[in-house]
Amino acid sequence: LTVQTTLDYEIEKKAEDVVTTEVEKLKVFKVGNGSAIVMDARTGAILAMVGSHDYFDTDHEGNFNAALARRQPGSSLKPIMYSVAFERGYTPASLIMDLKTEFPTNVPGQPTYIPVNYDEKFRGPVQLRFALGNSLNIPAIKMLSRVGIKPVMQKAYDMGIDNWKPTDENLRNVGLSLVLGGREATLLQEATAYSVFADRGIKHDPYAIVEVKDSNGKTLYKHQGASGNKVISSEIAFLISHILLDDVARFDAFGRYSLLNIPGKTVSVKTGTTDSKRDNWAVGFTPSYVVGVWVGNNDNTPMNPK
Repeated sequence: LTVQTTLDYEIEKKAEDVVTTEVEKLKVFKVGNGSAIVMDARTGAILAMVGSHDYFDTDHEGNFNAALARRQPGSSLKPIMYSVAFERGYTPASLIMDLKTEFPTNVPGQPTYIPVNYDEKFRGPVQLRFALGNSLNIPAIKMLSRVGIKPVMQKAYDMGIDNWKPTDENLRNVGLSLVLGGREATLLQEATAYSVFADRGIKHDPYAIVEVKDSNGKTLYKHQGASGNKVISSEIAFLISHILLDDVARFDAFGRYSLLNIPGKTVSVKTGTTDSKRDNWAVGFTPSYVVGVWVGNNDNTPMNPK
């Protein structure tokens, strides 16, 4: 068979080099593995997929495709919840109170849920633009309680997070911590979801095979390019994308001119970190490309808190 894939060899080699180099530098922080995905935001074509820092190093977390492993996403999927909020009439300028808040669990024996921000500070009234840009936890949980867990899970599922399908069983196993990493996702799913924001609200299923021919040149399979499905409005996709590229909106968490700014490019980006630093995520996108990265350890051991 002759198989044509979506792989862009130059991008793949670059991605492999970056993952290998960065994981090597991060070993002092107890980072054992990393993965990366590059997608064409307008088609869903997978241009590069790096599953581990060294596939052949089976003694040190190689030979494993971390890009397809379900991991806790931390706060990396908060933008999906905010897109539902914007559908309900909220705007980036809407105010929400960032104060200590107790959420009853309604489960016998379970203590009241009292979330905290990453820096354990409270900021009082804050606009949603800055709540998302700085990835504040308390405003996100408050907004989730307003718009509802099921609509957010449905939106995530529509955008490509298959593990968030709002079945009765899945809904019983999640709570308001959903937007802090309460349900697993894969790096490929995250890249797919962010491609929706990148392509004006249109979801394209990821694919890796373009065409397959037999030894006689007969076409056995050919990918049929589809126009995709509209899952959020172009206006909401723009609002989320604009917040995530706004260096001012995230300065409280990252400072001005952080590494999230790419010189000469306009890139929207969202990070995510799980409890005990078991996973670190970042997904960045332009209207043309989506790049997702993850670092952590295959056995889920924590990384260095610093």
